[in-house]
Amino acid sequence: MTTAAALVFSTAAFAQDEPTSTPPAPTETTTPAPVETPAPPTSTEPAPTSEPAPPPAPAQQPAQQPAQQQAQNNVTGVLYADKNGNGQQDPGEAISGGKIALWGSTRHETTSDADGKFGFAGVAPGTYNPFYELQDGWVVHRPDLNGNMLTVTANATTHVVARAERPYSEQFEVSASLDRDSYEYPGFVKIAMAFTNNTDRRIAHIGPQCNRANKQNALGNSAEWYLQFPLSLEPGQTRKFTVTEKVPQGALTEGVATLDCVFAPNSGWNTDGPSVFAQATVVGGINYTMVLGQDKNANQRIDADETVSGAQVVLLDPKVGVQIAERTSGADGKVVFTGLKAGEYRAVLLGSWDFTDEGQKLVQVTEQGGASDKFLKFASPPSLTTTMKFDKPRYESHEIVRVDVTVTNKGGKTAERFRLFDSFYDLDLGYPNQWGDVRRDGPGVRIAPGETRTFSVSGKIRSFPNGKLSLWGMVEYIGVPNPGNNSFSAQAEVVQTNGDLGGVVYIDRNHNKRQDPGEEAADVLVEANGGAPYGYVKTTTDANGRYSFKNIPSGNYWVGYTLAGGWIVHSEGDGPEIRVTPGAPVQLTARAERPYTEALRATMVLDKSVYSIGEEAKVTITLSNRADYEVGRIIAACDRAGNGNQLGSGWPMAEGWGDLRETGVTLAAGETKTIIVKEKVPATARWENRVHVACDFAPWAGWNYDVVSAYDWASVPGGTGSLAGPLAYDRNKNFVVDPGEAIGNTRVFLMTDREFGGIVAETVSDAEGNVRFDGVPAGDYWSVVDGPWKSEGEWGGHHQILADQLARTSFFVVPGPDVAPPAGGDNGQQGGQSGGGSSTGGALAKTGASVLGLGVVAVLLVAFGFGARIAGRRKTS
Repeated sequence: MTTAAALVFSTAAFAQDEPTSTPPAPTETTTPAPVETPAPPTSTEPAPTSEPAPPPAPAQQPAQQPAQQQAQNNVTGVLYADKNGNGQQDPGEAISGGKIALWGSTRHETTSDADGKFGFAGVAPGTYNPFYELQDGWVVHRPDLNGNMLTVTANATTHVVARAERPYSEQFEVSASLDRDSYEYPGFVKIAMAFTNNTDRRIAHIGPQCNRANKQNALGNSAEWYLQFPLSLEPGQTRKFTVTEKVPQGALTEGVATLDCVFAPNSGWNTDGPSVFAQATVVGGINYTMVLGQDKNANQRIDADETVSGAQVVLLDPKVGVQIAERTSGADGKVVFTGLKAGEYRAVLLGSWDFTDEGQKLVQVTEQGGASDKFLKFASPPSLTTTMKFDKPRYESHEIVRVDVTVTNKGGKTAERFRLFDSFYDLDLGYPNQWGDVRRDGPGVRIAPGETRTFSVSGKIRSFPNGKLSLWGMVEYIGVPNPGNNSFSAQAEVVQTNGDLGGVVYIDRNHNKRQDPGEEAADVLVEANGGAPYGYVKTTTDANGRYSFKNIPSGNYWVGYTLAGGWIVHSEGDGPEIRVTPGAPVQLTARAERPYTEALRATMVLDKSVYSIGEEAKVTITLSNRADYEVGRIIAACDRAGNGNQLGSGWPMAEGWGDLRETGVTLAAGETKTIIVKEKVPATARWENRVHVACDFAPWAGWNYDVVSAYDWASVPGGTGSLAGPLAYDRNKNFVVDPGEAIGNTRVFLMTDREFGGIVAETVSDAEGNVRFDGVPAGDYWSVVDGPWKSEGEWGGHHQILADQLARTSFFVVPGPDVAPPAGGDNGQQGGQSGGGSSTGGALAKTGASVLGLGVVAVLLVAFGFGARIAGRRKTS
């Protein structure tokens, strides 16, 4: 959080002396909230986006106000301009005539009096978003990610201290430049940044907001970029750094790469900070040229006086609806698209121009590129009206709700890539998405002029605050003027209904899958989650293993069981939905059995130690049942982390996994089966120069947790990547390289093991402590620093390098023992606070190998898939 804090909800938050006079009741207006969620005024901050979390704002607490004032105003506050930046209100700092608004379930507006005080009466309990409109450029900043939303509680007065300060654009400066005026795709861009604090106060947690327009050609989105933030600036300090990122593929089709960013503390809310803009041309790929014009003389060509300039053309992939590029025709009517792939595209004109016929919209790009003349005509833009209605005005909470969204195009042009953005949290639409092609990430549909389309979905009520089911959404299409103005909403009354849920739990000791005498499970904890509105209930079974939940809210439930002695009620994956409704009670039978881990064992072994991309890998899987009963429907659940560079990834799994995909494998008592699985090594294995196979095995392994696991890996050599970041001693443990903490001119090694590994690469930090390794075989490494330095913690100094990627890290070290340098090695120039020793130590001193010789050997071992891979056989379980 910036020390120049903003809105705080505590009378003691800034230890300020407030005026003691009681302000008169301010003039206030209150209007009911519309059905749809209101968009805030354009002059205020936008909704927050995901940013590194600052420290939490001070806690809100009701202020102690006189009883008479509490009766009048349940929200009071004071507004002041912190002119001297000391974080508290001083004489002469009150802001008079400032406009204050609260946005929530109701809207409230007022102005501050001569003492800066304001108040709101009759504010309904709930959460509100405060906005301030001040004169002379003063701003009330938002210091945290929730934007300091105001919570009003019943029978209490909430007090607000609103501290205004100068815009961030006056407090600090930012400059940015690209290292070149033109780039080729694929390639890299270097961005040089400089930040200067113009104040006598520290400014903390500065972050970027880049590419607010969500353009495909934007810079400033790479991981290396965001690892520089949040940024802190001391009084008068200037900080400089350079980031490197790939030229975006979208920049190739757009013809330019653009950096467009605004910087501020909590930049998701605060937009008054300094901005930067830089742009460079990008070339490469296939080019296509079209000339736009009006064929006024009907001679089937575009003459010199018939060209159309300033027409915006969007190029779409017709299969998936993705926007490929956007161009504007020049004075000669030409539009040039660069960086295209061969294929078929659809051209869309924005504004009041349209193509004369559907055939003109087709763009066919060959390997040699292409060119064409496109004839235009005037046409009014698409104009959509959207309505939503329920199939009933009133529901009981257990009923299925149907919603119809009807769209009519009253404009003169086709609405291209029409999609719906719904906010239907209170209605469970299930899976898969019922909106089909018009879902928010779908390819969209085309709605012709005069056409009316209705899109319908059905779902179960999840929640209905205040007895109402309120749904809203908005539409989006190519060239929509303002999506927020194209919204739809509807509301229906919901009446709560209840039902009963009960059942029996038994322990299937003889594994015959039915309850026999003496198998009742008493004192079992039964927990049920679900219902509308969502709730949680629990109970225990009686001596007969029975339980019941009476009169609980209707809806879907998940029921769990906790038994003594390690017995488990397993999921069978495709079991019926547990849905409680009025009428007959839902009765469940829960069969408990021994954990699968007691019965099953699994191993996996790859047939080779080194593969190439696309080569068929053979996995030998051995499954054993040590129990005296049958275990059936055993399936494999692989790559649980979703890394994508493993065998068995994705759903469904590759066909080579056979019955382990869905059908399942059955093992008789004491039986062992060997299963051979074949699958091609995925291209993504190049990321780590390894292919992994890591799987869990059990009946319905995707739903049960007591699974047996097996693992193996092999090398896939060839990919190299880079690693970069600052070398520093982080004295204050704030994970930021502050002035005086960087360690310059010092050797850094990458090793295959922190203590006993070989050196794969080495470099020397520059004067500012920056370290960079290029061309390193993808894999896991440990960094070791020359001099009396060491990495801290079990995983300190551990790095993963992925092929074709730059991994950004911080080489943080702490003072360590001054170890003798490697035998036969050259320490190189020492800098920072190194003191001339070498902590590469333990391993190098023991081997006596030279840095150069050991480095060459280690690189070859890693690059060709040996080293640790052949030092010992892979572990399996």
